[in-house]
Amino acid sequence: MDKEYIIFQEDGLFGAKNQRGEVVIQPQYMEMQPFSCGLSLVRNHQYQYAYIDINNKEVVRFGIYSWCDPQFTCGFSRVMGYLKNKWGIIDTLGNIVVPLKYDKIWVIREEYLLSLRAFLGDKEERINLHLLGNKVIFDGLTYICTYSVEAFKELVHCKELYVKVQPNTRQLYFTFGANIGFVSLKGMPKKPVISIVANSSGKIFPLLMEKSDIGKATLSPTKAVPKKNISRRTFHKTSFWEYESEKMNDTDNWSDPYGDEQAYYGGWSREDIESGLADAYEGDINARWDND
Repeated sequence: MDKEYIIFQEDGLFGAKNQRGEVVIQPQYMEMQPFSCGLSLVRNHQYQYAYIDINNKEVVRFGIYSWCDPQFTCGFSRVMGYLKNKWGIIDTLGNIVVPLKYDKIWVIREEYLLSLRAFLGDKEERINLHLLGNKVIFDGLTYICTYSVEAFKELVHCKELYVKVQPNTRQLYFTFGANIGFVSLKGMPKKPVISIVANSSGKIFPLLMEKSDIGKATLSPTKAVPKKNISRRTFHKTSFWEYESEKMNDTDNWSDPYGDEQAYYGGWSREDIESGLADAYEGDINARWDND
């Protein structure tokens, strides 16, 4: 995708064209680097750095860093802060993966991602970006293939999918067998599908999403917002469960497999009662989801 865009210069300013020669970003920058991982490093008339996407949106705003890598490598880029000229590393959403505390970080290359050299004064450290970059981001998405929920279950030889919540982040994910996938939904799914995608860091994973969102390069993770005063004895089936039976024709079981324990908790598992996931689906549909 990055190779589809050509940087060109006109009247001393840089912009971008597609392969058909159509201008997609008007010439306006003093400097502009080729796109990498969906982003281009540019400099404005104040010679400040920023990373922009192909829609000319600032993903990393001007004036934050005094220096940035011209290209992302596997979704990572080195940056240098203004105040203390310390080095750090960001991802393609601008998230700081490695804090800006180092006096020097060597060039990021694929073969060094597990052991990148960095220095605090004369002291050398080794940075493992595979460990630090384990947060899955839904950015720079490339779609490999897409399945209906039923077809996906047949593919992975599982009869059921189980939606769960990460206790610390409240982010929803789903399990199939001993594996996990991720969720990007803005509400109760209308036409849910599961796409196999690769993100800007090269991570490949299944993503539960709306069919209408297929092709979007950036999506938001879905978070469950629990209500207070959770009662273990007063839960009843909500519209989420009604959706399961009416829209999925009883073929897709999104519950947790806790047997008789579910009956005691009104269809939910003890884990989901205590985490607040069950309560997150109660009430107004707009209150169930918190998309950052």
